[in-house]
Amino acid sequence: MQAAHGEHPYYGVRRLALHLNWSQNKTRRIRIQAGIVIPTASKKRHKGYSDPAEITAPANALKTYASFRNNSRPQDGMNYSGMTESGGWVQDFTYLWFDRSMHYLAVVLDLKTRRVVGWQLGTRHTSELTHSAVLDALSKYPAPTILHSDQGSEYLSYRHQLLCQKMEIRLSCSTKGSPWQNGFMERFFGSFKLELGNLNKYQDLAQLHEAIALAIYYYNTKRIHSALKMSPAAYAATLSNQQFKRDKVFGNLVA
Repeated sequence: MQAAHGEHPYYGVRRLALHLNWSQNKTRRIRIQAGIVIPTASKKRHKGYSDPAEITAPANALKTYASFRNNSRPQDGMNYSGMTESGGWVQDFTYLWFDRSMHYLAVVLDLKTRRVVGWQLGTRHTSELTHSAVLDALSKYPAPTILHSDQGSEYLSYRHQLLCQKMEIRLSCSTKGSPWQNGFMERFFGSFKLELGNLNKYQDLAQLHEAIALAIYYYNTKRIHSALKMSPAAYAATLSNQQFKRDKVFGNLVA
């Protein structure tokens, strides 16, 4: 338990159980006996720059993939897990207070694999920052069917609209005041900032940038995602293997 905690200091009971191949009850009991406490993140949002040129917020294209938790009790709310089958990406940014000034990290997440496919760090949260994060993702992966965000001006810029038109991507936005409609990103940032740790330990912006890159690499390739029961990269590899087997059966292999 101590060794697992040392390697993955922010794993909760579920991920520790998967990592150690123990039951959750056993993991919880031994974690308590070992005196291991996992810190939790505070929830804050920062408002600042905006882009004056915006388009009207498009509808939530992911809503069709949501379903009632209980059809006989609509008051129980919606289940958004079906969004992972949309072929979409979600995007958002978070703030990082470093060296007496605010910095912003824009991230693009693949819903199916939960993998970070693109990111960009900057000193202003404008459409230029978020657009660069999307370009980073498109430079490495095929375009998604849907690109979802909240209704921030950074995502309603003409720059985003023109890019999505060119790539045949459907822009999508959460309803105002409904952060749970982009819950995958909200949960990602909650864990990511906690695991990134105290930013005061970095001497300059170059060190911070390197730390973010390493933290994203750890998240993508090493850290167990509790819903996937493996890392996002490992899960993406299983999907690729499944596609390879299907193509082989139908004789569609390309040399």
